[in-house]
Amino acid sequence: MRETCGAACGMFILAGMDCGSTEASDRKAKSLNYAVVQQLATKFKEQTGSLICAELLGLKKGTSLSFEASERTPQYYSKSPCPKMVETAAKIFADYLDNK
Repeated sequence: MRETCGAACGMFILAGMDCGSTEASDRKAKSLNYAVVQQLATKFKEQTGSLICAELLGLKKGTSLSFEASERTPQYYSKSPCPKMVETAAKIFADYLDNK
């Protein structure tokens, strides 16, 4: 849907697995997880310019979404920022783990 970048979402899921809560009433753990996700999101945005997929892809506002997948050609991959976004998210999360 071109909203929050999938690489960033994956990083947030990992944060939940690391410091999230399994108890709905555990507000301390939830607050810690919220803070960690905000820190990760800030670093991702600083390094990439955005958390929004459409912006990272360089799509103009108002661009209609297609329900058909683009053909995966060498040209498609050469201009796709997705591998770089995954690498960036992985490095940010690894840094978080190293420094916690």
